[in-house]
Amino acid sequence: MKKEEIKYDPVRDNFLKTISYISTNPNNFLKVTGLVSVILLVFIIYSNNSNKQKLADNRFISVATNKHLDNKIDLSIPNFKEVLASFKPSESYNQAYIYLFNYYLENNLIDSLDLMIEKSKFDSNDKNIEASLNMMYGDYYLRKDETDKAISNYKKAIKSFTINDRTNYAKIKLCMLYKDLSMLDDFTKLFSTIEYDSITDFQLKSLYEQISIKN
Repeated sequence: MKKEEIKYDPVRDNFLKTISYISTNPNNFLKVTGLVSVILLVFIIYSNNSNKQKLADNRFISVATNKHLDNKIDLSIPNFKEVLASFKPSESYNQAYIYLFNYYLENNLIDSLDLMIEKSKFDSNDKNIEASLNMMYGDYYLRKDETDKAISNYKKAIKSFTINDRTNYAKIKLCMLYKDLSMLDDFTKLFSTIEYDSITDFQLKSLYEQISIKN
């Protein structure tokens, strides 16, 4: 076979060049290899630790939530407080925030709610979770007699909810507030957007009928 007929193989050529470089520069090769190995090792350890921490956080919030659902409120509340104090922003943090905020709201602990809002690290990509918190904020500001902020948060909830009954519930709550404030034009405009036939929850239908009768 003639020399010019031998096909050029770039993979083989680069491989031979690499072998040649290693042979002539063993110290440099070992340094680079060692550095890459350290970087990979650090990355693997960090990933493993992060995953372990996430699993531990999820277990902790699950236990706290189960206590709350089992009506062991006195045991769950300290756990939720611990989450807010020590956890980084995460869905576990968000879950604890909502449970604790709702607890303070039910017990009218306004000072505690003030502190929660001031130190909040709540951040969720779930529109329905975000909307639920806006509903709670609306209730909170209503109790503080800050009606403008209450209306603003109810409106945010209406825009964010992707669940039909939840959207209707937010609309009904805002309609009730408009009614109490004698904002009749706003009431009529918002009330007309609620489709009664689209409501599936019986209690929500009953609430709709109540404000409809008062209209």
